[in-house]
Amino acid sequence: MRYAVRAGDRDLEIEVSPDGRFLVAGDVVAADLVEVVRGRVWSVVVDGRAHEVAFLGGDRVWVDGDEVRLAITDERTLAVAGAGAATASARQEVAVAAGDALVTLEAMKMENELRATHAGTVSQIAAAEGTKVESGALLIVVRSA
Repeated sequence: MRYAVRAGDRDLEIEVSPDGRFLVAGDVVAADLVEVVRGRVWSVVVDGRAHEVAFLGGDRVWVDGDEVRLAITDERTLAVAGAGAATASARQEVAVAAGDALVTLEAMKMENELRATHAGTVSQIAAAEGTKVESGALLIVVRSA
């Protein structure tokens, strides 16, 4: 599964492979996760350095004592192979509900509509209206409500 992540002011592309490997911006990163408090706190070891991570709710995460705001988009809102031209249905900084139409992709005279997987606010529209997008391109980011 691929993710587009905005952590504070940093943009990252993260991929988690089926065998549990992490790739950050295409580089393999050694990481181990141990759940400390079920569904809330994890011990994360990245390249030999341990970090404590706690989810505070919404888009707020606590990492080693510092609060960080996250916006995470999974590959379901990234363009698929042979995507073609994109048309955004949603508008930036507008609230959307789960199931709302976000982007329509046209390829080979077929239209595919991407819908919101969760409620939130459109924080970024990455594909300009009517432009051709390549497979894997980020199309839209919805920040959780």
